[in-house]
Amino acid sequence: MSHLERIPRALALALTTLVALGAQAASVQVLVTDADGKPAIDTVVLIEPAIKPLLKPGAAPVLIAQENLRFVPFLTVVPAGTTLRFLNRDSYDHHVRSVPSGPLGSMPAVKSFEMRLDAAEVAPAGGGRVSEYDDPRPTAPRKKSGSSQADIKVDAAGPIGLGCHLHASMRGQVYVTDTPWFAKTDENGIARIDNVPEGAAQLVLWHPDQLQDQPPQQVQVSAEALKAAGKLNFVPRKRRG
Repeated sequence: MSHLERIPRALALALTTLVALGAQAASVQVLVTDADGKPAIDTVVLIEPAIKPLLKPGAAPVLIAQENLRFVPFLTVVPAGTTLRFLNRDSYDHHVRSVPSGPLGSMPAVKSFEMRLDAAEVAPAGGGRVSEYDDPRPTAPRKKSGSSQADIKVDAAGPIGLGCHLHASMRGQVYVTDTPWFAKTDENGIARIDNVPEGAAQLVLWHPDQLQDQPPQQVQVSAEALKAAGKLNFVPRKRRG
């Protein structure tokens, strides 16, 4: 029996992962367009090597704010094990709940949660803006019944749609990934991922509006910067500004 064979299976896998991570790393830039050839904003881009290392999510929570009747940012991409912090910055109460993703709700959320968040400010006596409808009627100061923020830890990889029971138009999206090499596209449809190890990998795209999985693309990462292109098989809906 060789020396390696005497090493426990889990330790051998860990050593193999360390060797992969010790290889030279490069940056990857991906341009994503939709079926009409236009830049596809807010597309999740994942680089998945053959061997995935253990994830190390950041110690600090990742903030998702409720602001001006919107989830900000609209799309948040995090590694599994991350804690999300929802913060209500509006001067009226909000609600946060997980909902299915996709235009037909075909992708169930990988984690279920529901909570109410108090307004960031207590309405003053004597009038002023006291609701999202600019109600001018005088009102007494309200006592906060709970907190304007809440933390949720997400462990399973996949999509989590966000909604507000009090304001049906509010929509947001979280994507939890099991690879540390991820990004989302900007307004030009470009995503940049640094420190990707050399070797064969899959380029995977995901968009909140997709009805079916996007076919993965094989890429070869080398020491030099890689520029790749991906194309969605549909045209995303125009999001409310």
